[in-house]
Amino acid sequence: MKRILIQTKGLLLSVFCCMSVFVCWGQNTLSALDNMHPVSKGETWESVAADYGVSVSELQAANPDISSKKLKKGKLLIIPQKPQPAPAVEVPEEPASVIRTVFSDLKVGVLLPFSDKNMLEFYRGLLMAADSVRKNGVNLDIYTWDCGTTTEQIEQLLPQISGLDVLFGPTSATQIPPVAEVCKEQGIRLVLPYWSGQPLLDYPLVYNASAPNTVLYDAAVKNMMRYYGDKNFIIVRSGDADVQGKMLSEALAKELAQRSGTFRVLELEGDDFAYESAFNQFRDNMILIDGSSVRALNILLARLKDFRQKHSEYRLSLIGYPEWQDETQRLLGDFFAFDTFIISPYYYNVLAGRTKQFEYAYTKNFRTPIVQSNPCHAALGFDLGCYFLGGISSLGDTFEQMQGSLNQEPYQNWYRFERSTSGMSFFNNFVLFVHFTPEKKIELIR
Repeated sequence: MKRILIQTKGLLLSVFCCMSVFVCWGQNTLSALDNMHPVSKGETWESVAADYGVSVSELQAANPDISSKKLKKGKLLIIPQKPQPAPAVEVPEEPASVIRTVFSDLKVGVLLPFSDKNMLEFYRGLLMAADSVRKNGVNLDIYTWDCGTTTEQIEQLLPQISGLDVLFGPTSATQIPPVAEVCKEQGIRLVLPYWSGQPLLDYPLVYNASAPNTVLYDAAVKNMMRYYGDKNFIIVRSGDADVQGKMLSEALAKELAQRSGTFRVLELEGDDFAYESAFNQFRDNMILIDGSSVRALNILLARLKDFRQKHSEYRLSLIGYPEWQDETQRLLGDFFAFDTFIISPYYYNVLAGRTKQFEYAYTKNFRTPIVQSNPCHAALGFDLGCYFLGGISSLGDTFEQMQGSLNQEPYQNWYRFERSTSGMSFFNNFVLFVHFTPEKKIELIR
């Protein structure tokens, strides 16, 4: 067809144009035949237009051969068709985000004030955990910053926090909010190793590894009632302005009141008669002093030793605080003698064979012996690192929902993260009793 048009003169071209118009018109006419209306008596332009939902002008334009204002009966009218709406374009749905159940690569951030030697110990333990996870075929990239302790120092580092899967630190209460905000915007899990403040509102990917004392003692008292609710409880007033002691003793008194249980109150400096009146000769006596200080503990032990010499038939047990583990070497015999239960979220058994292996590996890796402290910061770094690095790599995006399935075998710290309400940060509410038995054994009651 193109070759003919080029070779023709104007006449043939005109014929072609006319044919084109004719074909177009013919197509419209054939299409319109399906929309003819025979005029009935009394019908007008207006009534017919109204019946078909078109305007009078549109109806008249479709029938240019009828010029009369009045319609004659039997006349055929072409009813113009309304333009059909364009077919809806199906917009392909965005593919649902793929839930990964395994991470083979992890980007890890660490924000710690390395001027603190304890933080260096923690970091070394975390590096050992990373090496352990790498043995399972996981590629780990670790980015480390010395964040100091001030808000100004952390503000300078915030732009560098990007693309991480998990971030450990910081430790300063003033640095946590801005870091938490960045992690929230980027969907980064933020693990706070040492901060024991209240759970953060509207930060669902923040993990408080150290539970607030209120949470710790509430869980401890509930467990105590579960195992030892039938005992005779005695709260010893030490006279110390001790926040921890007040929290624990008040939590115990409240729980006993709710269970319609009773307890005795004993003054630390009371005489022998006061002690004998508080204790029960026929039941196990669980003794809680409302002060966690070593001074109060020493006075209480001295009074109990004196009482036992005179009244050996009484069964006495002590309830203690995490800090009492610092005195284990000095007071181990007394802890055994008084059937002591130390409430704690951690326990580091320096005599265990696997603990010795851990300390040997630490010394080999860093050319320095592990620092003995309570808690052991290197063990804390290792346990926390294994929990999150191993857990995220094995559970992927389901970590938040499935972390309860993780099998822990820590050197010191156990973890059981929960939320108090939806949308709040996670907090670790794990607590155990380190039980020093009269048979001179140490058992962990979890």
